[in-house]
Amino acid sequence: MQKLQNSFLDFSIATLNFLANIGIVLPYVLILFKYQSSHSVTYLIAIIVFYIARAASIFSTKRLGLKSSTYLLLCLWLGVIGSLIYSVTTSLPWLVFGGLCLGYTSANIWPYYLTIKLHLTTSTDFKLKRLYWLIFAGLGLLFVADFSFDLHYQLAFVILGLLFLAAIPAGRLLNGFSMAFYEAHTITERRPIKPWRVLGFIVLFGLMGGLTLLRKISLSVALPVVLGGVVLAIVLLNLELAADWHAMPANKLRIVNRGFLVSLVLLFNSFFGVFILGKNGMYIIFAIYLLGFEGGSPLYHALGRQNGSRSKQLAQCGLILGHLLAFTTIPALYLIGLLLIALYVGFENPAINDSVYTADEADPDLAIINKYRFSTYGGLLCQLCLFALLVTVSAWQKLKLMAFFNPSGDSLKLTYLHGVAWPLLLISLLLSIVTIYGQQYFKPVHPSH
Repeated sequence: MQKLQNSFLDFSIATLNFLANIGIVLPYVLILFKYQSSHSVTYLIAIIVFYIARAASIFSTKRLGLKSSTYLLLCLWLGVIGSLIYSVTTSLPWLVFGGLCLGYTSANIWPYYLTIKLHLTTSTDFKLKRLYWLIFAGLGLLFVADFSFDLHYQLAFVILGLLFLAAIPAGRLLNGFSMAFYEAHTITERRPIKPWRVLGFIVLFGLMGGLTLLRKISLSVALPVVLGGVVLAIVLLNLELAADWHAMPANKLRIVNRGFLVSLVLLFNSFFGVFILGKNGMYIIFAIYLLGFEGGSPLYHALGRQNGSRSKQLAQCGLILGHLLAFTTIPALYLIGLLLIALYVGFENPAINDSVYTADEADPDLAIINKYRFSTYGGLLCQLCLFALLVTVSAWQKLKLMAFFNPSGDSLKLTYLHGVAWPLLLISLLLSIVTIYGQQYFKPVHPSH
């Protein structure tokens, strides 16, 4: 019996590891597939709700002053509820509620899971077994059954709900293991919520929802109105950023830049890449990003011969060179440029995690959430800059806004290259240069021993 219990806990922890790693994208992909297979307005609204909930919840979480281990369990239960709703009903009110649940879970499950892993690393000898990663690969195969038998993703949502349910014992186990950490650390007191921030928050993400809707369907909205909404959203986003600037003692520019770079590669270039690489451009860009994200840290550490300073300089040089190569329209150089940018993101990510978590001035239970909050600021800033450029170009060239997101050929390549791609790359390059050279003006954060 004890052996059976241990095997189930191994499976539960493996499932939690799987969901934490893939949970940020899998629910969105399944809802998107539901929309693409049905072309139903109901699922279009569900996508918008999910997207806004995922973007907004990283800013609204941690308001109850609970432990990260408790929030992790909350993510799992909301995942169960959201998946169950999408597996049994097509009612719009229920899908909206389910989208809110899955959006919150998608945004927060990985940062809270990573926080608990770091807590356990510092206070216990807990380690993930290799078996957990093998099960990670095996669980992904279960979704093939839904695709093979054309079950309209109902089975996929059932499986997703069962996985969230199976991960709950692991969440409770990690909650118990983390007690030693919480006994030695005081949870930061919850700050009072300011009404002006609540109002600004609602308006900001209402605008983001409207802009997201414009990406999905053609609406007859005057472009000056859209541009005004984009400008207002940029102002509100920067007010939010300024209000949260005190939340992290260092690394803020690095994290904002990280978020900007991720959106630059995955959002903008997944669409623009179609003009450069053809109809499979989106898939190629996604593969390039994954390769860079996973390989950046080991590659640059190997090239730097395990010298942290040398590795960092190589990564920064690669980032600048990547921007310059991405300015070209030569497919090979363009791909190498995006790969270098993605490699920098992959190199920076673990370094940022370590530095924000071990900073003496930071609350370890808030560090990773704050990191993802600032990264989301950067990602949203990139999206808003993209929309501002697109609206300007669309008005100037009398084009439909949707022409960029649904490219029908490469005849518009030069228009978007000159009016959108180059200005956005220039903004990203300037932000990266400011980040690289601005770090010397901030006190470096050394890991505590």
